[in-house]
Amino acid sequence: MELGKIQKLKIKKITGNGCYLLDNENNEIFIKKEEVKNPKVGEFIEVFIYNGHNKDICATTKKPLAQVGDLKKLKIVEKSKYGYFVDIGIDKDILLPFGETQGRLQVGEKYLLYLFHDRSQRLALTMNIKDKLKLNENFQINDMVTGTIYAIGKVGYFVAVEDKYDGMIPKEEVKGLLVIGDEVQARVARVLTNGFITLTLREKAYKQMNVDAEQILKMLKDNGGTLYLGDKSTPEEVKEITGLSKSAFKRAQGALYKRRLIDLYDRKIVLKNEK
Repeated sequence: MELGKIQKLKIKKITGNGCYLLDNENNEIFIKKEEVKNPKVGEFIEVFIYNGHNKDICATTKKPLAQVGDLKKLKIVEKSKYGYFVDIGIDKDILLPFGETQGRLQVGEKYLLYLFHDRSQRLALTMNIKDKLKLNENFQINDMVTGTIYAIGKVGYFVAVEDKYDGMIPKEEVKGLLVIGDEVQARVARVLTNGFITLTLREKAYKQMNVDAEQILKMLKDNGGTLYLGDKSTPEEVKEITGLSKSAFKRAQGALYKRRLIDLYDRKIVLKNEK
């Protein structure tokens, strides 16, 4: 018998309330009658084995959303004094202890979780998944990928790329607010020799220039046609106001200038006809 796994067990006997199943070590496991249609003694049925509410071992023919060793996005359905209870598709919700969480969690939201056996051999979930992720095997620089934010550190936002591979978005790449559990689309910026992936939310320079130019244009329109940044502004000033690096800002303002939409000054840019 494998706790937390789908397996085939033999029906040993049938009672008014259900059936007793037999594993390869001759352990008996009860399953409710509503779980099995037309049972027959000696027949093998496919079941998922889990801990019941009274520490007993139970079986169900319902297909779980995760088995032990799986990394899946699962929904939190309740908060308790011990942690959060998570729906894995069976009658009993599984505990995500507070000590296995990352960041602030919300009931009703889905998070990337790993199902395992805890020290008392009960099923439990964890958000500490870094050592469960693989290193890159397939991705190349400039590949577009999707992923899930699984942790936030001083250097950046850690991402489970395709929910399988380990990667990170440097903190300076993120303009808005990202939280644990968010799904992101990103571009592979760098692949380290050990397979770790560095990601960027920015397009290639020639594509990103248009995105950044539209951002600057909107900021100009929202600020009366003038933005107090220019060639003599410091990189820190540019970053604080626009969220862009100075080089990205210069590319964007150059694109707007070529389109004859702005006038350039040392410390400001101005929309045409709005000097």
